[in-house]
Amino acid sequence: MLLSAILVAFLAIISQWWFFAPITRCMTYPLTTGIIVGIFMGHPMLGMLAGANIQLVYLGWINAGGVMPSNTMVAGIYGTALTILSGANPKLAVTFAIPFSLLGLLMVQIYQTLNSFWVHRADQELDKGNVNAIRWLNYLPSFIVAFVVYGIPAFCLVLFGKNWATALINAIPKELTTALEVVGGLMPALGIAMLLNYLGKRSLNAYFIIGFFLAVYLKLDIMAIAIFSAAIAFLVFMSQTNKKSTSSTPSKKKVKRLTLNNRTGVDEEPLPTSNFNQQNDTIDSANYKRKLSHKDLVKTWLWEQSDEAAYNYERLQALGLTNMMIHPIKKLYDDPQKQALELKKYMVFFNTEPHMVGPIIHGVALSMEEARANGQNVSEDDINGVRTGLMGPAAGIGDTVQQGIFFPILASVGASLALSGNYLGPVLFTVVFELVIYTIGYLLFMFGYNKGKSSVVQILKNGVIDKVTNAFSIVGLMVVGSMAATRIAVRSPLVWEVGKSTMKLQSILNQLAPGLIPLGVTLLIWWLVAKKVNPTWIILGIFFFGILLSYLNVLGVVS
Repeated sequence: MLLSAILVAFLAIISQWWFFAPITRCMTYPLTTGIIVGIFMGHPMLGMLAGANIQLVYLGWINAGGVMPSNTMVAGIYGTALTILSGANPKLAVTFAIPFSLLGLLMVQIYQTLNSFWVHRADQELDKGNVNAIRWLNYLPSFIVAFVVYGIPAFCLVLFGKNWATALINAIPKELTTALEVVGGLMPALGIAMLLNYLGKRSLNAYFIIGFFLAVYLKLDIMAIAIFSAAIAFLVFMSQTNKKSTSSTPSKKKVKRLTLNNRTGVDEEPLPTSNFNQQNDTIDSANYKRKLSHKDLVKTWLWEQSDEAAYNYERLQALGLTNMMIHPIKKLYDDPQKQALELKKYMVFFNTEPHMVGPIIHGVALSMEEARANGQNVSEDDINGVRTGLMGPAAGIGDTVQQGIFFPILASVGASLALSGNYLGPVLFTVVFELVIYTIGYLLFMFGYNKGKSSVVQILKNGVIDKVTNAFSIVGLMVVGSMAATRIAVRSPLVWEVGKSTMKLQSILNQLAPGLIPLGVTLLIWWLVAKKVNPTWIILGIFFFGILLSYLNVLGVVS
């Protein structure tokens, strides 16, 4: 058990200490960490089932703009560990995970607050010309904080928690255990509803209903629905692309810019120009005396994967991005004092989606740095103006596509496979998800470097993002519809006598349409989410009404 405690503690540490994103990215998801905790604790199947059940609750929880609505890392790791320690039904994993996720919000606040101190230390070291100090300041202090805040509690839970966890389960009455299973069956409706609120558009919401009733009536599994929805999305995308515009070309080209608050895009003025942007088409970079090689670019992209190791409330990704720029700045400038001076401009507040779309900004910044090092008229204000001006649009697109579309589609398929006992579920989710986002991120990083600032405008204009987002939204809505039909695992056992006849509520509902209870629960919670009801209150409501309706024999679990 000591080895298990050490391994789970290390997993808990790296779930928050994002020292290298390709390793740590999926440690934020219970679907991935559940099976890992299970392997570490000798119960891989129970760990996978617990993690998949927990993941369903958090399908629609989007961490954007430095705001974390719930700590899914703690929920997945601690909730799975407690489920294994107690030997509980994996359906109860949700009821264990949610209190931990709320406690985890305090943990992340401590972590990101303490990391703010290292930023000021980094300022001081750059003032001294000590560039190399940025490296250890980005990694070591944040590791220590993650070790104390995340690692030690996880270690103690696994090493010392078995007796009290087992006693806790044994102390719960059978009726309450059944009621908590009902709560676990209802809880995925919250994740699905939050996702629908994010994906949903009036013109596309019907695809959710289509996906739901394909699963209910035709009994199609989630993979079949995913393939079917992808074909529909492709046809819709091609139809929209081939339409000829009937409106005349405006005299001044505007840019469709996607934001988190408006996924469909709004007409805005083009991004502001800079001296670099004006000269970009006339500068012959082949004549540069100082030039970054392809190997330098690859190294910089790899260093960029540590941009959130010391993530903090004050400047968010600043310290990590300064660490990223050490290698190219050293290649462009020989004088250590000059290197430190150039790095200072990156020690400002910065935050964007870091892995998939955000890297294009860093590629643009590198092309501007290279021009600046070769005597072109590119100022510090030009570089930071472009960086800060683009971080919002890149975050809007990146978070929307990555967390709001790619993740829920892949996680829904992975969780469905996992809950059927297939180990490929979490494995395929993790591998495919990371392969997609990091391949796109690498290509956009290189594209940003090669094309400069104009590359971002090319991506944002002409409404292409709208069409692509709509296509993926169709897939997401249909997949989520099938999840609502199959993973909100509640039914009604209510029976009453009318004369000499026995009436069963579930049979009556099935005659109207199968799956009406899961559909009704989903639509109700979706309405609450759309009305901006705090998710914490919704969780408490699910606990209260789930337990109450179970005791009243109105709701029961699907066996």
